[in-house]
Amino acid sequence: WKRLLQSWRAYREDAKEKEKADEEFIKLISIQQGGASLNRRTLYRKWKALKEKGERALLDGRGKHKNHKSKMTKEILDVFEYYYLDQNQPSIQQCMRETQLYFQSKKEEIELPSYATFKRSAEKIPFAVKVYFRKREKEFIDKCAPYIKRMYEDLESNDIWVADNHTFDIMAEKEGTAVRVYLTAFMDVRSRKMTGWCVTEVPGSDATIYALKKGCEKWGIPKCIYTDNGREFLFHDLGGNGFRKKRKAKEEMKLPSILEDLGITFRTALPRNARGKGIERAFYTIKEHFSKLFAAYTGGTILERPDRLKKMVKEGKGLPNIEEFMKFVDIYIEGWYNKQPHTGEGMKGESPDYIFEKHLTAQRVLPKEKGDLMFMRYAKSNTGMLRVRKNGVSLTFYGKELQYWSEAFWKEHLGENVYVRYNPEDLSSVKVYDQEKRYLCDVPLKEELGYKATKEEVRKKQEENRSAVKEIAKYKAQKEIQPESQLKLVLERALENMEHTPQLSPRVIEPLFSQQEKNMPLQKASGGEEVIDWDVAIERLKKAKENG
Repeated sequence: WKRLLQSWRAYREDAKEKEKADEEFIKLISIQQGGASLNRRTLYRKWKALKEKGERALLDGRGKHKNHKSKMTKEILDVFEYYYLDQNQPSIQQCMRETQLYFQSKKEEIELPSYATFKRSAEKIPFAVKVYFRKREKEFIDKCAPYIKRMYEDLESNDIWVADNHTFDIMAEKEGTAVRVYLTAFMDVRSRKMTGWCVTEVPGSDATIYALKKGCEKWGIPKCIYTDNGREFLFHDLGGNGFRKKRKAKEEMKLPSILEDLGITFRTALPRNARGKGIERAFYTIKEHFSKLFAAYTGGTILERPDRLKKMVKEGKGLPNIEEFMKFVDIYIEGWYNKQPHTGEGMKGESPDYIFEKHLTAQRVLPKEKGDLMFMRYAKSNTGMLRVRKNGVSLTFYGKELQYWSEAFWKEHLGENVYVRYNPEDLSSVKVYDQEKRYLCDVPLKEELGYKATKEEVRKKQEENRSAVKEIAKYKAQKEIQPESQLKLVLERALENMEHTPQLSPRVIEPLFSQQEKNMPLQKASGGEEVIDWDVAIERLKKAKENG
């Protein structure tokens, strides 16, 4: 370093442009030393150290800590890496302390290398290893794990739709309260076109069915649907419970699913495999090109969160109304996202709308009049059936019990087990099926009365209930039968039976006496003949019979 600095000072001594001379000198040294890294800042720093502290300041102090010269051995490095590679992400300093304690517990006195040595050792650990042990498994899969690259050119539009949920990085306003908003969306794999979606406060099975119904009605029915293993996709109405199926209760519930009725194959991705579905990239685009346009943007992490958001939420100002936000989402996806050039595999810079139309060979359409029926859900229970009770059948939605009742339904099916299907978008009535899944009837929602109902409203309801009971009372009268008195019918039959009483004619008649009477001497009646000893008489009869 001393010779290098002296050569540098001599080279620039007579130069008019010192900075230019420095750059020339650095280039020369780089050529001579085979591309060695050197810059003006380092030269000035070293020159200042030489002038102020002498030659000792030019010594290389790397790898030393408080003037001791301990080296990083394999034994020390193994213990350090064991503590360092942990999901709690401990610091290097903390792992050094734990390494020291480890060897002390083994009664081994080892002087550790410097912090800089440990830092360099940590930096040399392969990136994939550090991510796997110090980060979440999902982050390792997304950033490091090899994946299967899929071909898109061999697909047609509507061959496969993928579905997933996305949390909007937006705070919206609903009835004066700040709420988070979620997107449930279906995307055509070949064209990357968003086909059906639903914006909701809470993602769930109803949002999934609505988004699928919306897409099928507008763009046709896909051949296959591909989702993750979330509860909002694995439920018996859609495609089955998957691995979530409970052994005993659910095995009895063999109901046809919506996908079976539509002829759609259902597949699920491997757990924690974001690349498997391909829709995550679309959600990232929505975040960058849509969510960030709102002043109520929350950021994906706490570090991205704008400072203004806290004040907006507290004061309730500047947040988009949730109904208005839903309209914005519809306009953005249909009018912007689906029409923008796409650089994905097989897209060749064309828009999702263009690719979808270009590669749509066959379209299975869903008639509007059948759409509501095909997407109706079955009421939940262990067996899929509900019992018809006094107030009909009851369904519970978000803690609210709804009762469905009609006079004819109640009269004909009280006490029976039935299947019930309903439309989440229209709960004014339900469809009822028998145990063989044969359609019985539509049953309307039973109107409830509030505690503040008027006398006239109460009277009307009571009259309806009495009317239903009267219908039951008329059941026997409708048979048009005039039966006789039950007592009269029984006594007449009894007299007839008395005429046919059989006459007894036994060959032997044996009178019965008590034990006391048997032991008493037989007395002769006054003026009568000798009293017959029946025991003796019977014995004589038996002997006479035996002798013929």
